[in-house]
Parts: sequence; C-alpha cells; structure tokens
Amino acid sequence: MVTILHISDLHRDSGSRLTTGSLLESLRLDRDRYVGATLRPPDLAIVSGDVVYGVNSNEADSDARLKGQYDEACDFLARLADLFFDGDRERIVLVPGNHDVSHPHVLRATAPENLPVEKDKRAMLAKQLAAEGGSWRWAWEDFSLRRVVDQNEYQRRMEPFAQFFSAFYKGRRSFSLDPAGQFSLHDFPGLGIVVAGLSSCCDNDLFNRSGRIHPDAVAGATRAVADFVRRGRVPIAVWHHNLAGGPRDSDYVDADFLQSLIDGRFVLGLHGHQHRPQFLEHRFTADRKRALAVISAGTLCGGPHSLPSGRKRAYNLIELSPEDGCGILQVREMKNEGFSLPVWGEGYVPEFGGSTMRFELSMAAPAASGTHAAAEAAQLLHEGDARGALALVRPHAGDALARRVTVQALLQLEDWPGLRQFCGEPRSNTEIVALCEALYQVGDKPALGDFIKSEAVVQNSDAAVRQSIERARARLGGRR
Repeated sequence: MVTILHISDLHRDSGSRLTTGSLLESLRLDRDRYVGATLRPPDLAIVSGDVVYGVNSNEADSDARLKGQYDEACDFLARLADLFFDGDRERIVLVPGNHDVSHPHVLRATAPENLPVEKDKRAMLAKQLAAEGGSWRWAWEDFSLRRVVDQNEYQRRMEPFAQFFSAFYKGRRSFSLDPAGQFSLHDFPGLGIVVAGLSSCCDNDLFNRSGRIHPDAVAGATRAVADFVRRGRVPIAVWHHNLAGGPRDSDYVDADFLQSLIDGRFVLGLHGHQHRPQFLEHRFTADRKRALAVISAGTLCGGPHSLPSGRKRAYNLIELSPEDGCGILQVREMKNEGFSLPVWGEGYVPEFGGSTMRFELSMAAPAASGTHAAAEAAQLLHEGDARGALALVRPHAGDALARRVTVQALLQLEDWPGLRQFCGEPRSNTEIVALCEALYQVGDKPALGDFIKSEAVVQNSDAAVRQSIERARARLGGRR
C-alpha cells in the first residue's frame, strides 16, 4: 500500500497572505484528521507544477523578485519534507508549470515586429504562429506581433526553476534547460513505484500559453522506467498542463503523448493547472487492454479569483494497492473562507458524487521474481534501508532467498513480533534461529520452551541451531 500526497499550483509568492507557517500547520492538522480515520500517512509527495506565482514584468528588480518567490517555495517544500518525511527531500517529486517559466527572460528574448501588409505574407505568418517550436508570437494583451530574437536567452527562461530545483535537492539532481532532456526519474524501491517527472512547458511562455512535452523527453522517460518495470515497479508519470480545454482555450497539452506513456506501461498520470480535481481514464482504441488513469489536483494556494466557478482550494490523497490492482482518490478541500488560514476536510466533487473515487490500475507490468526482488533488497539492506528491503521482499514469501532477506531485514529493524509471525513455521535453519530470538524478545518463554523441545528442532544437527538451543536453555534457567 502506498499513499501519495498530490499537491499542485502552489503559486508561492513572498508577498502572499498565505504564509508558509500557516499553510504547513493546516496540512499537519488535516493529516491528524485523516490518518487512522480513512487513510495512512503519505509516503511521498508529488508537486505537479506552478511552484511559484511568477513575475510578469522586465523591470530592474524582476529577477530578484522571482528568486524571492523560489526561495519561499524552497523553504515551504523543505519544511514539508521535515514535517511529513523526516527531512527526506527525495520523497518529494517536482515538475514545472507555466507559472514557473520566467517571463522576464521571455521579454528580454523577444522583440516587437511590424505586422506585414501583404495578404500572402499574413497567411504565411498565421501558419508560422501556429507551428510548434516557431519563433513568432502574438501578444493578445496589446494586439502586437513579437519574435524570438535571442534563442539563448529564450532557452534560459527555465533557468530560475532549474536553480531552485538543484537547490531543493541540494545539488543531487539537476533540471536541463534543453527541452529534450526535461524529465526526471524518482525510484522508490521500498514502495514498489517509480515516478517520471515531465515538463509540459516546451515552447511555453507568456505569449504562447499552450503546453507541450518534447517527444524526446517522453521517449527518455519510457526508456528510463523500462528496467524498473521489468523489476515490478508501478510506473507513474507527472506533468502540469491539463489535457483539454474549451473552444477558445489554448493553455492545455495535446493528449496524444498519453499513448506513448501507455505503450511504455505507465498506469497512472498526475497533473494540475486547471485548479480543479478530476479523474479520467485513457485507453488505446486499438485493443483497449491497457489503460492509463489520469488524475488532476486542485490548487493548493490559489486565490479566490483563480478558482473555477463552484470550486475551492483542494489537494489529493491517492492510495495505491498494486497487489489488488486498484487505487482510491480522496479529495481534500478548504472548508472555510479564510484564505490566509485554511482549514481542510473531505471535499465534494460533483463528478464523484462525494470526496472519494475508487479506480483500477491496469497492471501490465510483470511482477518481479523473488530472486530479483531479493537481490535488490539485499542492496538496500547494505545501504541501511531495512524498511525498503522488507517492502520489496514481503510479496515473495515463497522464495527461499527472499525469505532469507526478509529475516535479515526484520532482525535489523528488531521487529520481534513481525519476526515471530513470519517464522511461525520455520522453513530453514536461519528461521529457526531467528524464531528462538523473537520468542525470547517478546517475552513468551513458555512458547520458546515448547519450540526448542519440538521434534524438528531437537533432531536438527546444524551448529547454529544447536548454539541457539543452548542459549535458549540458558535464558530459561536450564529448566527446559
């Protein structure tokens, strides 16, 4: 079982009335409300873009103001990691949104152009304005034509986000300024999932609002997760833009890339941008055998004017049960009117008829074999991650090597009740020795006395088992 905290559209701004302290406290109080009542505490957080509000001018202090917003966002997310994940920032997955594109860089990279008078030139310009990756832009605000004249400066429009990204992960991760390389991989072996973060901001700027993911980034993500899928991971993709819009809208991403994700065996996609929770399911029309569940989150921090009609601030809790092939989406929404001091509770989503929705996971990924799981878990044990190792091998109780690693992990954790339960009917000498120790540590001396007198133990000639029996007798005062 895995629980994901899915938040989006943070719009952090150092001048916002919603302070980091009040926001974190509201999330802590809500966690106390739902943990134990309906859900487990989150195992990781996924942030699907619009980390900052952004700066829409090219004034002298615009870069400094934008950096101040990213500093605010970094402080919030670092403290969120402290509050929810014992300071482990790797438990938070980040992707950019359209608000994370630096408008000052775009303004410096573009220049106004005269609109041609000739009809044929206007027709050609219209085609160029609609072309992907083109350099022409139309500014609706003042009905003017602009063109990208400095490609290097334009490419750097993601630089403030890249600097924030590196700072948050303390230099262990980097964000490429090349759209083809704008994807990140986040593997959680102990949880059995792998997350691919994608940027839907290829070509996106304040004049071109449409979202796009570079095809090489999609290909890179499917290629990167392939080996993890073979090992039994559940692959999840995250991006920012929603998949459809009204007839006059352009600020969404073409859903065609979902077919590549499905072909790459992704089973779940998460996004934000539209400021309202939603559940969709996309299938290949050719065979309808594989499906991708797509979930949108509302805005965590958006102001009243940014909320769609009838919607409130919201975030998602997503509980996945890969072994059962299903998941549960629960929407949490702001229940009060105080935008500076939010209070969260179960939301009401008209499309769901409530706050929760159960959905299927199209588990096309082959399950990892016990041997492969044990080998990877042994490496985690070596690195000191006994809990992660245990999560990997627990589903493979019938495999001898996996059982051995399970015992080692339980011993490292000193989980004596768990060890007693797992080794209740020991299948190896290692498990006999472990069960002796577990029975003593839980204080069940009668059971320990009966166990060392059992026929299977008495007739065992293994040196480690004999030593364990003698130690147990000594602990029992020689009475058994």
